[in-house]
Amino acid sequence: MWKLRATVVPVNPMYKERELGHLLADSGARVLIAHPAAAPTVAALPSGALDHVLYSRTGALAADAAGPWPDEDRDDVQAILDEGGAPRKATLNRPDEPALLSYTSGTTGPAKGAINTHRNLAYQVAACRAWIGLGETDSILTIAPLFHITGLAMHLALGLGAGLPLVLTCRFEPATAAALVERYRPTFTIGSITAFIALLDEPSTRDRDLTSLTKVLSGGAPVPSATVRRFADAFGVYVHNAYGLTETTSAAVAVPLGTPAPVDEASGTLAIGVPLPSVRVEIRGETGEPLPPGEVGELAIAGPQVAAGYWRNPEQTNASFPDRTLLTGDVGFMDADGWVYLVDRKKDMIVAAGYKIWPREVEDVLYEHPAVREAAVVGVPDPYRGETVRAHVSLRPGAAATGDDLRDHCRGRLAVYKAPAQVVIEDELPKSVSGKILRRELRGH
Repeated sequence: MWKLRATVVPVNPMYKERELGHLLADSGARVLIAHPAAAPTVAALPSGALDHVLYSRTGALAADAAGPWPDEDRDDVQAILDEGGAPRKATLNRPDEPALLSYTSGTTGPAKGAINTHRNLAYQVAACRAWIGLGETDSILTIAPLFHITGLAMHLALGLGAGLPLVLTCRFEPATAAALVERYRPTFTIGSITAFIALLDEPSTRDRDLTSLTKVLSGGAPVPSATVRRFADAFGVYVHNAYGLTETTSAAVAVPLGTPAPVDEASGTLAIGVPLPSVRVEIRGETGEPLPPGEVGELAIAGPQVAAGYWRNPEQTNASFPDRTLLTGDVGFMDADGWVYLVDRKKDMIVAAGYKIWPREVEDVLYEHPAVREAAVVGVPDPYRGETVRAHVSLRPGAAATGDDLRDHCRGRLAVYKAPAQVVIEDELPKSVSGKILRRELRGH
């Protein structure tokens, strides 16, 4: 598509008609390339929503498609490729033209399309290739979805830009991913920490050799230091923290390869890294003033990978990208050596009886309990305190713990007002397609 000077709008294949319809209407996209399994959703779209629909029925993915092949008069991508003919001359893309309209998850309203330009992507590929130290003998394990900014920038675009092979997975499944690592020996991957927790908790992975993965990053969700230690003990692989957003075209801050991230002594928080080359990170106070080292405030990011704004949304662009600097909505601090620490999402702070509580700090303590697999902490209404702390926890296979056990664990390590008043044991915690635990879905439980 880029060779035709077209803009790509990545779509989650699990979207239903309403979600897909919003992306098409907002982006103005007129051509859809889809897997045959999506045919019922496409058929439900309003008449005239698209000019062309192309289906791909090549390989095993098409063979696994549910239901019959779409109408025979629909175009088939492989048939078009097989027709051959004179190739069209590629059109040169301008650096500041949109390469992607990457839609956010819409946690504060309808999904917004971040404008990731060709300049953004080119910088991201060059910077991360150098930062990670990728060479001609490396290969990439794709555990992040390719329609998500992490998979697009750090798997697909990085593989294309660096000329490296991709070990493709369909939907992440830990036993399959571990078998692929052992067979094809990829050296680099990046994914959410929940993927690495799943690898830890899948019994069959313990007999797999994962040591080819010498360059491993985790982003998209906070990384507990206890999980990093567990993964290194189990597989001999150190998981390096990374931080970025759709609006920064993936990574903006990362732990240098081969360097263990420091842990803040006061909070136990693992550093998310240092800014990538040409990236500027500031910690800003309530009125936008830069804060000194150690002070907690909002992370503001400027640099060549920051998106040009939100598509057809000047009001939100002006609010979130003043002077081409992204106000992330994430709260953290920077130490005197330039290491950045993520505290939490600004909107997730809990205020209980006047005390400010960051869920991330409580979650990190919960992860230190040997029975805890995943944890999410939210604030819920309380008639006396205003809000109180509730923890949702899933347990490791074969492990046992009660809510009282976990409350006692937290009370021995945190100030009493931070410890969860309620603990809910869940089979699974709700997650986004990228593996991020969705606190917002837990608040109403």
